[in-house]
Amino acid sequence: MVQFVNVRKLKNQLSEAIRWTRKGDVVVTRRGKPQAVLHRVSEENLEDYLLAHSAKFQKSLEASYRQYQRKGGMALDSLIVQAERELARLRR
Repeated sequence: MVQFVNVRKLKNQLSEAIRWTRKGDVVVTRRGKPQAVLHRVSEENLEDYLLAHSAKFQKSLEASYRQYQRKGGMALDSLIVQAERELARLRR
């Protein structure tokens, strides 16, 4: 279930809004327009979530696929190095 909360209420009830994420995403609004989404993550899926929402990583995957189509593949080591760099950048 998606819930909506305006910025002022979020400021005053942040802990409660974080609890709301147990039931689904929380859309943060300002003047009635969506501004952000609070999405529950766990330690186990944080890395997956960050990579799935990283435009740079998605471009890297697409480039790898194009290279695979042209040359028959990309070295796994190269892809791992790119993923590790992107995770380090996202964690900063």
